[in-house]
Amino acid sequence: MSIATRIIGIATGAMLVLSACAGGTDADPSVQPGIGTPGADHSGSPSGGQPGAPTSQGQDTFGVTMLYPSRMGGESWTLADDPMSDPRFDPQETLTQNEDGSWKMTAGKVRMNVYTSMGYHPEQISTYNRDDLAERGYMQSPNDWKNVEITGFVKVNVADTPDENFAWYARGGRHNDDNMGCEGSAYKGDLYFDGHATWAKETWHVSYEYTEKVSATSSLEGRWVGFKAVIRDAQVNGKPAVKMESYLNDSGDGVTWQKIAEKVDDGTWGGDASHCGASSDTMPITWGGPVATFRWDGASDVDVKWLSVRELQ
Repeated sequence: MSIATRIIGIATGAMLVLSACAGGTDADPSVQPGIGTPGADHSGSPSGGQPGAPTSQGQDTFGVTMLYPSRMGGESWTLADDPMSDPRFDPQETLTQNEDGSWKMTAGKVRMNVYTSMGYHPEQISTYNRDDLAERGYMQSPNDWKNVEITGFVKVNVADTPDENFAWYARGGRHNDDNMGCEGSAYKGDLYFDGHATWAKETWHVSYEYTEKVSATSSLEGRWVGFKAVIRDAQVNGKPAVKMESYLNDSGDGVTWQKIAEKVDDGTWGGDASHCGASSDTMPITWGGPVATFRWDGASDVDVKWLSVRELQ
């Protein structure tokens, strides 16, 4: 594209504009943020979907289709050959390698954190005040995870609590009770073990608002699926907003992705941000955070592969 912004949809009389860098092009021209309805397919050229496959236009290093272009010189992370020795990756529990090259997690409560190249340094976070964070655009560092495409492939072998879910999320730090929970902001793309999907806004830890669940697929147990969460800055009627989209690769081949859920936070969703100093309880989370996370509870045997986090244009 040669223009600084592009209009991507009009709904209920509000104009949604999503930021784009001049000169960029989408990896797949058919993928337009906010255009179309959940259920649309987005495919890339297949390379067998195997780790280590040569990267071609529209694919990451694992051969998985990328839906949006990466920011040139921006942050990116992929699961390493030896993830337990990666200083930017903190799975908090032990991953063991399977014979097929994937990795097994047997903890029932999982928070696998991914840091930017700056690492995670909470002592460098000078404020949690929501108005201040919105003004400067980041929590810890200017290159915090903000506009991102988070991708992971999972196979649920044992679901102890079938109504639990996977959640890929960003735009905050650690989620705990320190600092009144104000480090724990996030938008979370949720995929439930029973095949439903939703988006959640965690204004602080713990203060949630959810979209209505939608049926995305059948049960996830016993099969590989790919799941993407995309979070990007936008504008609605000239005001800051955030666009969220989640996608499913139901066959697990890494190639064809179907949009399953989406949400625009235009500053009227959720509440309670004044708990962390916001002048508006419903303000969108427009700042980046040092941590992106792959999360789940209620499944004591899960295989994972082809994990990545990319900063987007």
